[in-house]
Amino acid sequence: MSTWYDVTIRLLGPLALVRGAEAIPVPGQRQRRFFASLALHAGQVVSKERISEDSWDDEPPLTVSGQLQTSAWMIRRVLERAGLPRETLGSHESGYELRAPQDAVDLFVFRDAVRQARSDYALGRHREASERLNTALGLWKGSAFPDVTSTRLRQKAEMLEEERKAAFELRALIDIDLGHYAEAITRLSELVDHDPFREDLYAGLMRAYYAEGRQADAIQVYHQAKKMLREHIGINPGTRMMNVMQAILRQDERLLQVGNPEMR
Repeated sequence: MSTWYDVTIRLLGPLALVRGAEAIPVPGQRQRRFFASLALHAGQVVSKERISEDSWDDEPPLTVSGQLQTSAWMIRRVLERAGLPRETLGSHESGYELRAPQDAVDLFVFRDAVRQARSDYALGRHREASERLNTALGLWKGSAFPDVTSTRLRQKAEMLEEERKAAFELRALIDIDLGHYAEAITRLSELVDHDPFREDLYAGLMRAYYAEGRQADAIQVYHQAKKMLREHIGINPGTRMMNVMQAILRQDERLLQVGNPEMR
């Protein structure tokens, strides 16, 4: 991850500017909301209306303009503590701009690494994809900005958590292709616990168990998933799960092939 005057912006964990090994927090809920709204769009002018919506949802105070100015002043003090010029936070007639390159924001570094990992995986470069994903997932220092509390920003944070889960899922599928079956089982089991209605996760877990020589466990996963889906949402397992189940019962070695299409 390249540095921006040795400073990075952390969104994938408690909101902070990080200089070297020092995390410099953004003090005050109002300032954290303001800063998160800008950091999510680093390098772009963010309108005052959007910042207001992110900060106060649909109930901005009558003094919103003055409060935004105060928040901007306080954030500039934080930027100075991090060794950055006050002009890093730019003011425009229509809004504000956090003048930071995207490679100084952990979120955008994470997304770029995941994109490259998916490209590597599609080209069969599984080890390279695995290393990129390890680097990407290592950027997360907890939930996305958990110390920012507005409803709109929490919704955005939840969307980022979905991106994190997708990266974990891809990491697990690559583990299977690399023969790291125990690691894949651990990752996929955790994903299933958090998202018990995702049939593709169950299919991946079944394949991982089968690859490790645990056919009975793979079959048990199928029946557990079938019961869960029937009892809670009233459906039977779909084609993908059924195909994997049939392949397991046939002991079809194609299920172990690298990049097995049934798991894509």
